[in-house]
Parts: sequence; structure tokens; C-alpha cells
Amino acid sequence: MDHASDYNVDGGLLSLGEFIFLELLSQMELPQDVRQFLILNKKTFKLILHPRYARIIQSIIQITPEFVIKEAWQGRSDGNKFIHQDQDDCCTIAIDPIITEGIARIEVMFENTLGWDRSIGFADASCSFAAGKAPSDDGNQQKTVRYWGFIGYLSHITYFIDGNQEYANRQRVAVEVDMTTVPQRATFFVEDVEQPNFVIGIPEAIRFWV
Repeated sequence: MDHASDYNVDGGLLSLGEFIFLELLSQMELPQDVRQFLILNKKTFKLILHPRYARIIQSIIQITPEFVIKEAWQGRSDGNKFIHQDQDDCCTIAIDPIITEGIARIEVMFENTLGWDRSIGFADASCSFAAGKAPSDDGNQQKTVRYWGFIGYLSHITYFIDGNQEYANRQRVAVEVDMTTVPQRATFFVEDVEQPNFVIGIPEAIRFWV
């Protein structure tokens, strides 16, 4: 092939088959790039129904969590698990990496919390949690968004906004942040059911915490 025209595909990009399209999607790094590709026309939009599509999206947004453990007595990590030590005290653990772009989601299942409440959320990336402290302690109230298992309260600058579902041990609870929208948005889920209360205008860089 000596000329650029020899590489042309008859009918252009849209004449390629679905397997080539799926391979192109698998090379993308940001979910918003995938969305832009899907809306080219009806043919590309149909890719969302292909069994490979869900696996491709999962591989794009999947991140490996790293627990920021300040003191050894707080507990230890075991893969994707954080195991709290038998300390009768508050424990808030930030999770790396810092999220600045794309769509990211964390899903958590609590076990054996006994009389302690469960909470999950996100914080401004500058936020630091001292050992033995609650997520809103040490001036972090306005830097954290907190979704509590008890009654499903949502707290930020104001406390105890109800309307979201409460969650218990061994239920899957998730937070999803979308840094691609304007304004940026955080949505909450219990057992994959989206909750009515959400948060907009979140910081440019955040960490999840539990």
C-alpha cells in the first residue's frame, strides 16, 4: 500500500462492524469519550446493548482503592476490605486515589458494626481524617458529604437531611460521582436503587471515605 487512499474503508468509519467499534471503545480511557462515540448515529448507539459493553465500561471506571490508615490500631486492609480493630472508637478512613475527572463509583458493604452507625461519603481532596475521629470532626463538616445508614440521613453543611433509604449491615451502598457534568454531581445507591437526594457543585478533586 503506497497511498493513503489504500487505507480508506469503503463507506467510512460507520461501515465498520460492531466488533471493530467495541475494540475502539475498549481503548478509550474516559467514560465521556465512550458516550460521545455512542451518539454518532443509531448504529453506534446500539453497542450499548452488546454484552461486551458493560465489561468495557466497568474496566474503564474500575479503580483499585487504597485505604489511608493513619494509625495501626485503627485496623488493616485486606485487598478491597478494611477490617476495623476492636476499638470502641470512631473510625474514618479516606480512600485513594483522588478523583478529578470522569465518572467514579465506590460500593461498600458493612459487616459487624454492632451499635455503631455506618456512613459513607466523599470529601474535598485536601481533607484529612485523624485517627479516632468522625468524618465531620476537626473542621471537616463543610468539606465532607456524609450518607448515614441510620434513617438514611444525608449531611453536609446542614445535618440530617432525610429522604434517602437507610441501610444496614450486608447491604450494598454506593456513591457515584460524575465529574463530567456541569455542575458536577454525586448520586447515592442502596442495592443498586438510586436514592432521591443527590449533591451538586462538588469540589474539583475529591476522595471517597468510609
